Amino acid sequence: MSSRNRPTAIAIATALGFAPPLAAQQIDGLRLKLDRVLPAAPKRIDREAAKFFEADHIEGDRESGIIATGNVSMRQLGAAVRADRVEYTESNDTAIATGNVKIEREGSSATGPKLTFHPDADTGEMESPVFAIPKLGNRPISARGSADRAVLEPDDKTRLYHATYTSCPVPRNDWYLKVRELELDSSRNVGTAYNSTVYFLGVPILYSPYLTFPIDNARKSGFLAPTFGTSGQSGFEMSLPYYWNVAENRDATITPKLFTKRGLQLGGEFRYLEPKFAGQLDVEYLPNDKIAERDRYFVGIRHTHALPWGFTAGVTAQKVSDDDYFRDLSTRLAATAQTNLPRDGILAWSNEDVAFSARLLAYQTLQDPSLAQQVDTPYKMLPQLLGSGLWQNLWSTGADVTASGEYSNFSHPTKANGQRAILYPSVQLPWRRPWGYVVPKVGYHFTRYDTDPNTEGVESGTRSLPIASLDAGLYFDRAWSFGGRDYLQTLEPRLYYLYVPFRDQSKLPNFTTAEMDFNYTSVFTENRFIGGDRIGDANQVTFALGTRFAESDTGVERLKAALAQVYYFEPRRVTLNPGEVPQDTGRSDLLAVVSAQVARNTVVDAGVQYATGTNQQSKNFLGVRYFPQPGSVINAAYRYTRGAIDQVDLSSQWPLTNNLTGVARVNWSFQDSKLLEGLLGFEYNAGCWQVRAVAHRFITSSQQVSTSFQIQLELTGLSRIGINPLETLRQNISGYRRSDEIAPP
Repeated sequence: MSSRNRPTAIAIATALGFAPPLAAQQIDGLRLKLDRVLPAAPKRIDREAAKFFEADHIEGDRESGIIATGNVSMRQLGAAVRADRVEYTESNDTAIATGNVKIEREGSSATGPKLTFHPDADTGEMESPVFAIPKLGNRPISARGSADRAVLEPDDKTRLYHATYTSCPVPRNDWYLKVRELELDSSRNVGTAYNSTVYFLGVPILYSPYLTFPIDNARKSGFLAPTFGTSGQSGFEMSLPYYWNVAENRDATITPKLFTKRGLQLGGEFRYLEPKFAGQLDVEYLPNDKIAERDRYFVGIRHTHALPWGFTAGVTAQKVSDDDYFRDLSTRLAATAQTNLPRDGILAWSNEDVAFSARLLAYQTLQDPSLAQQVDTPYKMLPQLLGSGLWQNLWSTGADVTASGEYSNFSHPTKANGQRAILYPSVQLPWRRPWGYVVPKVGYHFTRYDTDPNTEGVESGTRSLPIASLDAGLYFDRAWSFGGRDYLQTLEPRLYYLYVPFRDQSKLPNFTTAEMDFNYTSVFTENRFIGGDRIGDANQVTFALGTRFAESDTGVERLKAALAQVYYFEPRRVTLNPGEVPQDTGRSDLLAVVSAQVARNTVVDAGVQYATGTNQQSKNFLGVRYFPQPGSVINAAYRYTRGAIDQVDLSSQWPLTNNLTGVARVNWSFQDSKLLEGLLGFEYNAGCWQVRAVAHRFITSSQQVSTSFQIQLELTGLSRIGINPLETLRQNISGYRRSDEIAPP
């Protein structure tokens, strides 16, 4: 019996144990639609569910089997087969498909000339398959390949023999994996290759007897691609990391690293994340460094913990074997610039109004032998107890009351040791209106010192003094038009008066205090010193004038600028250290700052500190950022501090062609006539692969320069080979974007 004029659809209800007569199955109105992409199926699939057939011609019965020809579609929950001809025998659950065969299983598909398939067992075999893995769900890439033979296994596994695998689109094979045996597990989204060779642009570049790779974004255990690089201090570097996915919330990376000039280093990183705590442990060990002729190591730990009743705790600690560890073994400026490694433990508690903490803090200070002056070692604080509170609109009076307190025990191998206790309560009464505000504030600062009696030059004692301030401002605005656009311009004058009486503090110790940098923020603060050991005397007023321009229709702020200057009614007699000359100028330098979005994609920031008494610039800064589109940015900055800094800093990421992007940075000191930091490199994005190459040079000390070359080949969907320069690029180029984050070519 046959049907020749229209497609015929039948269903074999093997799950119910019977099939209706074939004649009854030929219902003209029945049309079973087969999706071009198999819909997602439940994880637990009933493999004995009904099988659906549709074809131009169907004949046979249950006992002898079914033969379907012409545009045949066979579907069972979890799999679908299309072919020119399908023969199905129910007694042995065998379907033989020939001619333009395509099978779709959850997460993958394959085409070939012949397929033998057992639907209920979800097993089979295909000759000369060409397979595809589409983008689905959290799977970020698509992949494809071919093989001599494919064996279909339960749970959506496919085993391919003498296969190739790539993520490049047809017909490109820029890179591919040539493998003797390849297992693709679509249920776990994992690929496993045995005896494989990676080919790039037709050239074999890497062989591996065993290789695993994810075909989605999930973490998995296994060897990561080796990394290669070079540096002037250590020579050629090669590492082979192993990633261990310990659990869903724990992982570890073990990294043996070979330095040709120094030896073999072993590194490890362990991370954990729990609902109440999280942390990371890092360890590096280099036995018998060939250059330094000693064992070298680094240990670092970070841990945070949420405890009951509102308490939190944390530990941060780092230790290295010697002062030169980072300068010799790191290729990152941020690491080589470290001088004080913290060992910090803290226990804290807080609620809406108050906060308390107890802390133990010490440092390992790394000295630079090339410097004439050694790095100053900070004090240990064993312990430091802190408390603070803020009560707004206390008892509905409109007053805001604040209080802060501290007790610290300071110890140092060569300086004065002692304890410091601070208490500073204050109250302010803010009065605000749409057109202006007035905020008067008064407080009383009390400090007590108990110092080691054997220390010369410092004494135990107390310091108490009132602090009063008045902060007031007005707000004016007007409509303004320029260049065919309407703007809202504001004018915002501000006055800040500060009074702090003089107290002689020359015999009090200095545990943690330094002078605050003079800038637009600091002229509105109560103390010109940072830290609690010096409270600057003040009888001064700050005048400031600010303005803003914003688009009337969008509210986008196009420009803001401000001027500020401090006028002193009395000399500032408190100095940081005994013997320093008090400041007796009647006014401060004039500060001017401006930030403007001069075009949709151009931002300018500038600042000037001008000494009106000598008509000289003390400091200035000019920065320009041009970013016409993501992945295209030019940054330019100039910094000047009289007698200290005279630098220009240029950086850019810029597309040179549709696929090629250049990256560069130059930080040049005019004062020293030398390059402080330089970077030059490129990125090439071919869609299914990217290559990044960066040369990086920076000063690690007054006499040492570090030069590194970082090259990485990223084969999309397989692995990355080489040293990853992305962190270096992000730190050096503001606004940097990965090429594959912008738009695929």
